[in-house]
Amino acid sequence: MRTSCRGDRIMTTTRAVIVTFSCFLLLYSNEGTEAQQPPNGGPKTVNDLLNTTSCIEQPYTCPHPRIQYYLYTRATQQNPELLNTLKASSLYGSRFNASHPTKIIIHGFAGGRHLSPSTDLRDAYFTRGDYNIIIVDYSTLVKEPCLSQINWAPRFGAKCIAQLVDYLSNHPRGVPPDALHLIGYSVGAHIAGLVANYLNKGKLGRITGLDPTILFFMGNNRSHDLDPTDAHFIDVIHTGAGILGQWGPNGHADFYVNGGTSQPGCAQNSIFRTLSCDHTKVTPYFIESINSKAGFWAVPCPNQFLYYLGFCNPPDDQYVLMGEHISRKRIRQKSQVCGTSSSSCPHLTLQGTQPFLGSFVEPRSSLPSSKLAQVVKLLHCIRDVRNSNPG
Repeated sequence: MRTSCRGDRIMTTTRAVIVTFSCFLLLYSNEGTEAQQPPNGGPKTVNDLLNTTSCIEQPYTCPHPRIQYYLYTRATQQNPELLNTLKASSLYGSRFNASHPTKIIIHGFAGGRHLSPSTDLRDAYFTRGDYNIIIVDYSTLVKEPCLSQINWAPRFGAKCIAQLVDYLSNHPRGVPPDALHLIGYSVGAHIAGLVANYLNKGKLGRITGLDPTILFFMGNNRSHDLDPTDAHFIDVIHTGAGILGQWGPNGHADFYVNGGTSQPGCAQNSIFRTLSCDHTKVTPYFIESINSKAGFWAVPCPNQFLYYLGFCNPPDDQYVLMGEHISRKRIRQKSQVCGTSSSSCPHLTLQGTQPFLGSFVEPRSSLPSSKLAQVVKLLHCIRDVRNSNPG
């Protein structure tokens, strides 16, 4: 019993250290350019994270005055309309059009409606056509992680967003939950998934998770993270898995760009900026997919090891399109829920300079054929040994 208690204490301490380290890294992965950042910048040291200036204050009720929903349409791109979920007249008096696709964008720490990726996502969609773009802005509420509320704050935000979804569902001019597409970056991806827990009725149509943060998931309780039960369809793109991003799988299709961990063009003088660059690189990938004519085609592969060895070269009809126009039908036909014993995770390789269009590289082994044959033989031996020793 003593050993178990000691182990629990060690595990608790380890989790606290990792959470603090991840929070510190998140300060470097803010979502806007330097010119777009708030004038005060934010905390500069780990000690600054322990203050309470960015914690949610009372009232702990929804709607919260500092969680705001801005509706953008083609007619109101520069002058968005603030939605009030307590007043039916708010939607009646807006330019919301139920015949247009509706996207709800949820930013991460240090984000906001005036910062990328919120602004870039909005602009990309309007370049393509007519949409209802609703940006959830909680930038004045939580400028950086609040450690004392790290486990509770995302659930509170999700509860308030669920109120918005119910408002749209119940309104005569609104749309049902299954007509909505939620797009969340970093912690916003998990907030999007948590919305499902607070809906009064219906199920969300689609959630896109952009490198869901690992910040809340140091233990065995996975009830707070994004998972395939949160919407009819969930696609996830991983670019900084293991440090700021979660390994997954989190959705019906999890895409691992360049292995999902380290991205080209992200080598910096500072390790913190390198890791945060990997985390934020997910947003330009998805944004470009909205209007890309070629698209990003991924290779279904059981794991990264086999992918880099060049073993995953399926027929053309088995490649999976990543991003806004994901090959949902192709994924469902193959029952590809990444991470199960009968599925494969889509992998793809992209070069490091925008635009990424046309820079897709098919996986090819760099090993000489003789060495490759030895590797194949070794893998077959391992398989035979495992089959002969089922226990």
